[in-house]
Amino acid sequence: MCKNSLFKYFFLLIVGLTMTSSCERDDLCSLSFDVTPMLIIEFYDINEPESLKPVQDFAFVAVGASDTISIASTNELRIPLRNTENTTSYLFAINASNPETLNVDELQFNYRVSDVYVNRACGFRGEFLDFQAIRRTAQAPETNWIRNLSVQQSNIRNENQTHLYIFH
Repeated sequence: MCKNSLFKYFFLLIVGLTMTSSCERDDLCSLSFDVTPMLIIEFYDINEPESLKPVQDFAFVAVGASDTISIASTNELRIPLRNTENTTSYLFAINASNPETLNVDELQFNYRVSDVYVNRACGFRGEFLDFQAIRRTAQAPETNWIRNLSVQQSNIRNENQTHLYIFH
């Protein structure tokens, strides 16, 4: 009986050591993890290109989506780009609450998506390379409220800086 007790003790010791030696630390993604960045847009005055100019009664919606987002006034916008495709289009509207003066311009954003591996816990994050912005509006050019576009960052890797200026 003494041999059985010794055997059981030895067996439990081996099993316990095996279990504790095979444990790994938990994989948790830090809150400081850089996620796939949003596109940052600033609105400027076409007549004074150095001056921010808020858009009033503004609304936007991604082409193909149904949820329109309305903003009373803003001079900066953060919007997502599709990371499963190489293009995203948005409709940007001013005078959004008044059907008689509503003015809508469509912008198409073209880019190349690059998935960057961060680590096992966080997985991948997207980056948008070779970013381009194109106005795709069917109206006569003189009626467009967006007058000019200026890409500030052709590679969108973070949200620390503005990527696109829109002049109106």
